[in-house]
Amino acid sequence: MMSRLSCLTAIVLLSALQPAAAQSYPARPLKAVVPFPAGGAIDVAARLVLEGMAASLGQPIVVENKPGASGNIGTQQVARAPADGYTLLLGAAVNTAVSPVMYTKLDYSVDKDLAPLAQFGNAANLIYVHPSFPARTLPGVLEELKRHPGKYAYASPGSGTTVHLTMELLRARQNLAVQHVPFKGSPAAISAVAGDQLKLGIDAAGPTLPFVQGERVVPVAVTASKRLAALPDVPTFAEAGVNVALPSSYLGFYLPAGVPAGIAERLAAEVEKALARPEVAGKLRQLGVEPEFLGPQAFAAKVKQERAMWAEAVKLSGATID
Repeated sequence: MMSRLSCLTAIVLLSALQPAAAQSYPARPLKAVVPFPAGGAIDVAARLVLEGMAASLGQPIVVENKPGASGNIGTQQVARAPADGYTLLLGAAVNTAVSPVMYTKLDYSVDKDLAPLAQFGNAANLIYVHPSFPARTLPGVLEELKRHPGKYAYASPGSGTTVHLTMELLRARQNLAVQHVPFKGSPAAISAVAGDQLKLGIDAAGPTLPFVQGERVVPVAVTASKRLAALPDVPTFAEAGVNVALPSSYLGFYLPAGVPAGIAERLAAEVEKALARPEVAGKLRQLGVEPEFLGPQAFAAKVKQERAMWAEAVKLSGATID
């Protein structure tokens, strides 16, 4: 009897402690792991949102860049972190949807060791061409590629990137015979097209913007569901009359699995509040990131749905890694 009473007392005390912990949270600075290089578009976008969150939370959020292995090194670090709400992960499509299907051996499980917190935006990809390319509209580009199978090659920032995989889906669904030339990062890939080494490429909108503004490359179409504020004259695929289902390059935050619900709810609300700041949303759009908030459940559902498309893209590309 006493044992049962003790057990019930412990449960009641634990239940009482969780709201108290949430009320006193955060009691110290937080850490956000960005598993990509500092200074890149994804890193800058994450920092914008985190700065807005920190201002509202009343505690600084220290950003730690932990790049490597398509984001897996930093992702693993957060997967093993204490579930106390003081460690966040920048979760992009590449490290939360692509890696689980591309890497045959991971020392962690995105689904079991991590929990989606909130999406804050979508980073659109951009099809672009050299000014000498014979077409400047998406239907025209596709027609040119079909008319001359094997003649052209496209530049991407690397094999297995979401940019590369997006183009592989488009290639398969439009029956295109176009070769892939991977580069080590966006600057090298876009520079190759700007320098007329290749005639076309696909990349995230953010790093392509300076080349577009300098008229060194011609933007053709964005993979977003609506036009980007930074490229208002560039149509979406749908507006260009090309209706293909392509996954989005979403950006959001994850927590280690098991963070108390009250703390997770507080953090998700802070992400939404940060996006409501005009200066945060405006700067995200300048980077080619369209702000869009999704809470934990909606974000998790989106990741699950899009992982199926990324799995198809990985299979088409043949890019699997042990």
